[in-house]
Amino acid sequence: MKVPSLAALLALAAAFAVPAQGQTEGTAATPAPPGDAKAAETAAPPAEKPTKVFVGAGLGGGFGARAKFNGRSVSFDDQLSSTTDKTPLVAVNVANFGIAMRPGLYAGIDLTGFGQSATALNGDKRNLQITNYFAALTWFPWESGLFFRGGAGLSQFLITNGSTTEHSGGLGLLVAAGYALQLTGAHHLSLTVEQTWQSYGGSSATKPDSSQVGAVILGYMWKP
Repeated sequence: MKVPSLAALLALAAAFAVPAQGQTEGTAATPAPPGDAKAAETAAPPAEKPTKVFVGAGLGGGFGARAKFNGRSVSFDDQLSSTTDKTPLVAVNVANFGIAMRPGLYAGIDLTGFGQSATALNGDKRNLQITNYFAALTWFPWESGLFFRGGAGLSQFLITNGSTTEHSGGLGLLVAAGYALQLTGAHHLSLTVEQTWQSYGGSSATKPDSSQVGAVILGYMWKP
């Protein structure tokens, strides 16, 4: 019986190895089933929805309050001279509200009042107050954190001396900048610096022609 040569045995082994290698390569190149790709997409977190609305309010201190009477500009401190128990100039942001017009830009309202009071030497209470009822635009360049606000609308100046009260109505402008620090979820702590100007279209010894006041306000903002 003739024994196969070494060359013949090597040729036979190579013939079996080649199909096995091709089968392995084909298996490695087989694409993943469509169901696996769909499952991976489902597992991805959903995109965050942009904020549609914000609401806020705050309390702070005013600065630079003054009014012009018969062409003469007088500060609130000067108007309350020769008085006692003078309070600080208080600024109250009663409410600010905005609805998203596009990402980062909100249209709404800004209602703010500024007041200072004292007691005259005859015992009468004297009070000076500016109230603004503004339509406002608020812009968050990065949808959170820093924001800018501008507004315009109706303003009122009120002077009270004892039982006598003088009202002056007119128009006003607002410019403000601030920062909303996220505490948790939709809850933010806000800090706003603003300046306002008012024009009343008339002047006398007791009614102003114009006024201006600024404020630093610490507040709360709900912005989901």
